[in-house]
Amino acid sequence: MQMILKIQTPDQKGLIAEITRVIFEFNLNILKNDEYVDKENNLFFMRSEMEGDCEKESLQNQIRSLLSPQARVEIFEAKRKKIVILCTKENHCLGDLLIRYDSGELNADILAVVSNYTLLEPLCQKFDLPFVCIPSEDLTREAHEERVLEVLERFPSDYIVLAKYMRILSPNFVQRFEGKIINIHHSFLP
Repeated sequence: MQMILKIQTPDQKGLIAEITRVIFEFNLNILKNDEYVDKENNLFFMRSEMEGDCEKESLQNQIRSLLSPQARVEIFEAKRKKIVILCTKENHCLGDLLIRYDSGELNADILAVVSNYTLLEPLCQKFDLPFVCIPSEDLTREAHEERVLEVLERFPSDYIVLAKYMRILSPNFVQRFEGKIINIHHSFLP
């Protein structure tokens, strides 16, 4: 079985060594490991993809015992994610995702593409993906988001991916999908 381990904890020396020792003791193989330290907030983040069989709760408890009481530790089965992509006019972000999806490189199923223009519909048709256009002219931001929400209800997903989606999302929209919006363009969410 493949699992993913996610950790967020105050940073301290030796965390990687201690955590990977426990993973080894549970006879798991690490397939991929990423770490990051937020120096400003003294936080350590780790995400490990692992393979093998073990009692997840025991592993989680053993790792948690090494860490600060404020630590967050999650272990869950690795599975393909369901995503809906929001885009606007430019094709480079969407095109990259579609090519990776088509080649099997993207560990996700694209359920639909939503845009406020029709320009990218022919690109989506080449990949046999549902394309929904919700024009934003003549609509308030709230009315437009309401229509986007209706589409998202039709295509329940694990994540919403903003692929050069050039609209500012309201705080209410963002809060509704907290932790489930991925912005792959270099702009910021409000």
